Amino acid sequence: MSAGNTSPRNTTPDASPDDTSTRNSAPDGATSSVLVRGDPRGADDIVVFLPPAGSVTTPYLPVASCLPDSVAAVHCEMPGRGRLAHDTTPTAVAACVDRWDADLLALSLEGRLHFFGHSLGALFAHELVARCEARASPRVASLCVSAARQPGSAPRMLIANAFEALRGEQGGAGRAEDKDAWLTDDLRMRRRHRVVPQPVRAPLALFCPSADPFARPHEMEDWKNHTSGPCLETFTFRGGHDYYRSAPDEVAAAIGHIVERTREPHHAQHHDDTGV
Repeated sequence: MSAGNTSPRNTTPDASPDDTSTRNSAPDGATSSVLVRGDPRGADDIVVFLPPAGSVTTPYLPVASCLPDSVAAVHCEMPGRGRLAHDTTPTAVAACVDRWDADLLALSLEGRLHFFGHSLGALFAHELVARCEARASPRVASLCVSAARQPGSAPRMLIANAFEALRGEQGGAGRAEDKDAWLTDDLRMRRRHRVVPQPVRAPLALFCPSADPFARPHEMEDWKNHTSGPCLETFTFRGGHDYYRSAPDEVAAAIGHIVERTREPHHAQHHDDTGV
């Protein structure tokens, strides 16, 4: 894959918590649900990361640390968990997206937004893009979908059980019983969600792990039906569902490549898979 001139911030996949700050600029005075890396208000391109199911803190810091210096990053986190434990826990996709949408607007971002969502985060990203496009602000440059079946796809209970087991093996912040409850709540949100009736217009990029039992690469092609914009690229990564954890530099390079593609005068349709 050619990623153009996308020199990474560093070559170390681990990001220090000091590199990321919380913007306490929520419109109601509450703690903002978004974490900011650098100063996105002065950036031409900003990647907005949306969380996967069951997450407490953002899992994307290693990816963000490998992005080009010219690209800022904003991380959306789930209310009701971790540092936002004092907030009301959303019970619907729309409630999550409404909170992030308000906090993103409070940042007064003038650059172009690239939404990256992994698994359930892809559905969140799609909904946020729809809101931004409906009011023509902030400007949306791309929708990057990772390891997710199309919106409205029928739930697979066996896969959901396997997904829960996978999350349990990974550990992470929070008590085990809390993590189980959060994952169950998130999967319930997905099952109950009703999809945006009209396709969005954002250019699309697909991030497909080669050995994902939850969202197979050929199934992800259906995302093309949910935007009227071009599919800029389909990236195939080695690994399973959470491939991005073991290859943050490769994922960041792919995102940087999409940023460069959207800067071109015309977005050429690209149908061929690109192996990573």
